[in-house]
Amino acid sequence: MDYRNSEMKIDQLVNYLNDNKINLSPAFQRGHVWKINLRRRLLKNILDKKPIPAVFLYKEASGAKYSYNILDGKQRLESIILFIANSREELGIPKWHEYFLNAGSQRKQESFQIDPKDPKTSFKELTEALIRDFREYSIPTIEISLSEDGSTSLTEIISLFIDINQQGVPVSRFNIVKALCLDSELLKSVFRLIAQKQVRGKDVFYKALDNDIVKVLKRLRDVQAVSDPNYKVDKMWEHLLEICLYRQTRQHRKSIDVIKGFINKKTFAGVTLDRSTIKSVRSAFEVVRRVQRRFTAHSPLFTDYTFLYSVITVLTKPGVLTAKNRDLIEDKLTLLAEALAAKRAKQSPIVRNLVVQTKLHTTDVSKRIEREKMIAEILAAPKQKIHRSTKQALKPAKGAA
Repeated sequence: MDYRNSEMKIDQLVNYLNDNKINLSPAFQRGHVWKINLRRRLLKNILDKKPIPAVFLYKEASGAKYSYNILDGKQRLESIILFIANSREELGIPKWHEYFLNAGSQRKQESFQIDPKDPKTSFKELTEALIRDFREYSIPTIEISLSEDGSTSLTEIISLFIDINQQGVPVSRFNIVKALCLDSELLKSVFRLIAQKQVRGKDVFYKALDNDIVKVLKRLRDVQAVSDPNYKVDKMWEHLLEICLYRQTRQHRKSIDVIKGFINKKTFAGVTLDRSTIKSVRSAFEVVRRVQRRFTAHSPLFTDYTFLYSVITVLTKPGVLTAKNRDLIEDKLTLLAEALAAKRAKQSPIVRNLVVQTKLHTTDVSKRIEREKMIAEILAAPKQKIHRSTKQALKPAKGAA
């Protein structure tokens, strides 16, 4: 892998964008995560002729020309695209919207004003003198060329991406898995349970499905903490992958071992989800979703992935969830949800022990097995040992969605 320190004038950047020579959405990139204030600050620095961080690109042959894939700096380039858009004849990006799948949501930022109170700070209203300087502004770039003999692996590129990514939303381990294993049938089959991939122009968007699995996973704290729709799907996808892998192989794994298993391309080679696994996982999530509708108050059972993973994996074990005991299981899970939401002093010993074992949120295999045994014990216990039964807890909530 070769590196070259260089510069790219905004004039040249616009030409590259209009000539389809820059790809802003390689496999390991993230979504549109910058708020408008960050975009304004960046453009103000450019117009003030202040330096901005370097953009990392990796260059590869694309027919009779080279193309440049963004490695780091996507949000900066997107900010420049939105600022310029197509508001001036002498310098514009007519197809700017192709770089954004949901261009409609970005139109409110199209040709944004650097000072929200001053319309003269929009690109359209800049003076010719400012436009000249803006076009000549040089963005520091580092071009990375892949070895012609093919010895440079995508793993090396992604490792570099992690090393240089010092700001914004960091790349996750799951981003790496997606990049390395785009053709994995296991990954694709899990994805199909929760979302659809939509490609428009030069952008990619994940549209979450409207089913019980998604409705349950969306309640998780770490999923709700994410604002970007693609990130939300990524988090749900990552969690569901662990659950489906357990059901398919009957083995608990640490989260990091799942990641490593994909990266070395051997552990899960040939692993696909069979119909039994898909049916079992869907049934388990359907039960949890019904419990969510009955107990509408806040409970860690629905918001904490550590609890949810343990419950779902237990429900997918042979003989645990049957047509005959389904209602009883739902009753007990409802009582568990209520008990977990109650103060410690009011929790039964069996529930209190589960809470203690879950506090560290470790994905260590031995801990996952231990929590699994506790959940199984709770589901096998009399109702009064889980939590004091209340009429509200065991009746569907009116109007619950």
